[in-house]
This record gives sequence, C-alpha cells and structure tokens, in this order.
Amino acid sequence: MPIQKVTRDEILQKALGVFKRQGYHRTTMDDLARACGLLKGSFYYYFDSKETLMKEVLWWVNRTSEQRIFSVAYQHELPPDERLGLFLDRLYAAVLVSEGGCIMGNTVLETAMITDEFKEPMLVFFTNWTNAVAHIYETAYPTAQALKLAQQLAAEIEGSLLLVKLGSPESLLRDCRERAINRLNVPMHDCTSNP
Repeated sequence: MPIQKVTRDEILQKALGVFKRQGYHRTTMDDLARACGLLKGSFYYYFDSKETLMKEVLWWVNRTSEQRIFSVAYQHELPPDERLGLFLDRLYAAVLVSEGGCIMGNTVLETAMITDEFKEPMLVFFTNWTNAVAHIYETAYPTAQALKLAQQLAAEIEGSLLLVKLGSPESLLRDCRERAINRLNVPMHDCTSNP
C-alpha cells in the first residue's frame, strides 16, 4: 500500500470512523494505519499509542461539536425552537453520517466501567451538550428545570441511537426531535408540570 501524506486532522477523522464502527477495544493500530493509508511504523510518527489517538479523537469531536453544533444554541437571532431544531439536525447528521452512531455514547458504554482514561473528554462533551440545550430551554423554563430537561433529552437520544443500531427505525430520532421542540411550547406558568 502506498504511503500517503496525511494531516493530523485527516487521521483523526479517519480514526473516528474506525472507532465508531469497531469500538475502541476491537480496533488495532493496523486497522487505524490501514484506514489512514499509512504503514503501521509510519503511524507511530503521528501517535505513540492507540490510547493517545483515542483521546485526541474524543477531544477533536469536542472541538468540532462546539463549532458546528453546540454554538447554534447561542445564536440568539434565531427563535428558540429553530435553534433547538438546527442543533438536533446537526447532531443527528454528525452521528448518522457514518456507520457506528455516536462515538461518545459508544465509548462511554465500552470503557467507562473499565478505565478512567477517556472520561474527561466524554464528560466535557456531554456537559457542553446539555448546557447548550439547557440554554435554549431557559427561554421557557427555570434554570434547574431547563438543565434537567436537557439531560433527559441527551439520555433519550443516546437510547434511541442504541435502538437504531439494533435495527429500530430512525424515526425514533425524529420523534425525539419533535418532543424536544414541543417542550419549548409549554408556557412559563405551566413549567411546574412534567412536560
């Protein structure tokens, strides 16, 4: 196989696809090198271990999600329902663009009970995710309730992604989107009820 010149970002993108499809533990350095068009020895020039690469992939996902997805929540020129719809559309596009689903959710399930090595980037991701959605929900709910609704939405979406991976229809995700946006329509005086 010819050796290609690749950038670190290209390696991170290609490694992300491999980790999403195969999981962290089933992925070998040979798999990663092959996906990037590199010889295994050349791969070590960029990353000294699979663990180092995985951490960088998770931090890269954080950075790109902040720029492309989470930032939408703070675009106050858009109405809250449009911000939330756009946020979820971009999130779904990111997790459904390639086989495997959500790298963060997958990695939590695969590694959280085994090692703390990847917890920080995953915690940062889900904290930023829920804070962004809570920021939108704060237009209709008190801060504590907005955060609770955002956390519930994250759990609902991650659960739906698991079911979709098992063969359930992607309409589960559309239903989550619809319910999330409908929650914004609850008037402030009704916010004590369970939406």
